[in-house]
Amino acid sequence: MDRIKETMKNVPPLNRMYCFFALFCFVYFLEAIGGVYMVSALQSIERQFQIPSKMSGLMISASDFGYIPTVAFISYMGSKGNRARWIGGGCLLIAFANFMIATPNFLFRDPPPVLNLSTVKDALRPPSYLADSSVRPEQLLNYGPFKDRMMKFARNELTNNVHGVNQSDLFKVLFGDLFENVQMETKLARHKREEGDLNNPSNPNMDEMKKMTEFIKKTLIEEQNATVYFDLLKRYIVQKLKEEPDMAVLKEAQKSATAPYGFCNAIVNELRKLIDDMKCARNHTKTGPFAIIFIALFFLGIGRTMPWSLGVPLIDDNVKRKNLPVYFAGMFFIRILGPILGFSIGSFSNRLYYTLETPPGLSPRDPTWIGAWWLGFLIIAAVMAGPSLALFLFPNPMKKASDADEEQENPEKITPKKKKMSLNLVDKHVRKGVNGESLVPQGFQNKIADFQKAVVEIMKSPIYSGSLVGRILDVLAFKGFMVFLPKYLENHYGIPQYKVQMYLAMFGIIGFAVGMVSGSFVMRRFKLEGRRAASFVAICSFAAIIISCSKMFLGCHSVVNSVGLKGQELGFNYTSECNADCSCDSVDLFPVCDVAGTPYYSPCHAGCRNVTIFDAKSYDIHFTDCECTESGSIVKRDWCKDDCQDKIVVYFALVIVSGIVGGMGVIPGVLIILRSVAPEHRSISLGVSGFLISLLATLPSPVIWGYIIDNACLVWDKTCTGSGGACTIYEPNTLRISMHLVYGIIRCVALLSDVWVWYYATDLKLMTEEKENEEVEKVEKIEMR
Repeated sequence: MDRIKETMKNVPPLNRMYCFFALFCFVYFLEAIGGVYMVSALQSIERQFQIPSKMSGLMISASDFGYIPTVAFISYMGSKGNRARWIGGGCLLIAFANFMIATPNFLFRDPPPVLNLSTVKDALRPPSYLADSSVRPEQLLNYGPFKDRMMKFARNELTNNVHGVNQSDLFKVLFGDLFENVQMETKLARHKREEGDLNNPSNPNMDEMKKMTEFIKKTLIEEQNATVYFDLLKRYIVQKLKEEPDMAVLKEAQKSATAPYGFCNAIVNELRKLIDDMKCARNHTKTGPFAIIFIALFFLGIGRTMPWSLGVPLIDDNVKRKNLPVYFAGMFFIRILGPILGFSIGSFSNRLYYTLETPPGLSPRDPTWIGAWWLGFLIIAAVMAGPSLALFLFPNPMKKASDADEEQENPEKITPKKKKMSLNLVDKHVRKGVNGESLVPQGFQNKIADFQKAVVEIMKSPIYSGSLVGRILDVLAFKGFMVFLPKYLENHYGIPQYKVQMYLAMFGIIGFAVGMVSGSFVMRRFKLEGRRAASFVAICSFAAIIISCSKMFLGCHSVVNSVGLKGQELGFNYTSECNADCSCDSVDLFPVCDVAGTPYYSPCHAGCRNVTIFDAKSYDIHFTDCECTESGSIVKRDWCKDDCQDKIVVYFALVIVSGIVGGMGVIPGVLIILRSVAPEHRSISLGVSGFLISLLATLPSPVIWGYIIDNACLVWDKTCTGSGGACTIYEPNTLRISMHLVYGIIRCVALLSDVWVWYYATDLKLMTEEKENEEVEKVEKIEMR
């Protein structure tokens, strides 16, 4: 024993199992963060660059385009070299890919458009005929700034009662809260510039209009004489004809047109359309961002071939079989923490606007919100570089010169304790020469022949083949479903993106982690081998399928879905007589509701001509003077209600339970694949399984699910070419049923492969220890300390 301890002192610290295991788990953890974070970022990427789901699904699959042609060959070559260095090199490539994914945000930023404001000038400059003495009242009231300011019935009332006004509060209706709160001035799509200073968004000439309306309030309401009002309008027209529109006013109109929501104001909404046309004229397309992210994910796919196919066999080589479930549970538990942190980073990033400067009035709960998706990729790349470099610089196994000479002269005298003095970085089951180095076939053709022979031997195993088919089908169902699950939860249940990430981390991932740890305990406690282990995997899969499919019946109507269903009744034409003169075609989705909870596509489509901002920081905004509402003349977001709260609780309760049940079968499933082939073929078997799973499952899965989701779309954003961009509103029932039904069917077919594995797994040994020299066990015990 003293001799063994003395020998262990000569082993470099980095060549100890605990050192490699710690570094490996850390980079494996970081790699998992990146994979899940991409899911949380996808919705914002789609919105920023106007990428439809079927294209984003193809983009996500780029990782598999890099993974598929390289994984099998890398696992073959890597197993014959320093596997720690191979893993480190792959993780460095992953870090670079994460950095590259973030670059489109900086390369394809849209600078503020520099507009030719002559269109706005023409709209604000009154026609000369309005100054004629013969001008009619209705002509004055149709002047743009006046027309946008007044509700239609009020204009009709004034036109029909030039010499008298029947309603004493008519001009309170015309000018909103101006009479009650003169200090709370507003400006269309214009927000709080400084504390206590709000401007009227509908009228770029607020100061003059304010003075005029104050005079009207005093004279018209008291004297009930509308002639006074038209005299003032004429004077205002004459004054405006003598002067050029103020540039400050024009700039304010431009700011209003770039706001996140629109009102019933034809001038500003036409300017909004002009800005959109200018962006298209600058050839802003989605090709550039799509190509960069696609290439980055391609590199990421190459990098992620190495941790799984080389790291798992390396751990298997250096850990006793009976301890493997514990090591694997620890490794997978740490990896599961990656998705938890990935969703947490996604939740944090999605709380920030992608420019890091939130447009006033826009909040993370709005369907047009774009989170700071790029921030998480930069964080992951920076943190991952250090430990990846440490693995890449991992030293080769060192031998004393005397030991090397002894091996060459008397190989039969080499005791196991000398073989186990350091970490087996090279696969211990591959053929080695007299100097301890792996025997690699010389020449490319010989390497290919040796590789083909190994693959044929692997595929002859019915247990391996059956497990592989089942895993392909499971991943085909699971990958695409998880990629678009955040989008589904946001659109169907109305959960903001940042909350979706938080809930998935809290419930789904933690439940899965608990399941894996529990599965490892069950396997070790009851010593599951052969058919017992295969039965356990099949039972867990079946229970998880039943629980997951039950979520198909949890339907509800979020606010956005209600807007979509209302649009179905209208033929998706949200323009009606009450908002026909508002030019709402260029206005984005911004759901608001009246006091009765009736939803509207936007304040513009509700016919709202004014906004009052009580607190911009808390998004307490009232849209007033609305002509299209069914109840009252005010709309706001806080009045929007849905029937989804109880369904959300039940949904995530089922997510927890299905995660626990499904996670319990992971460790036994991995060990079944690992033990179903000869020890020297473990790395290649994992590489081949990774190749086929990527080719047949992870590659097509996001694309298939993207088509399924796009087929449920009701309203598309328009791109510069006129084609559909990102989907704005989905048909809720079609989306819910199709997603869960397809998922359940694929998983049920996969369950048949579990029965196949059970049939052939009679003599499969998962944890039975290979016969080893007692001295070796003593050395291993010291190594594990």
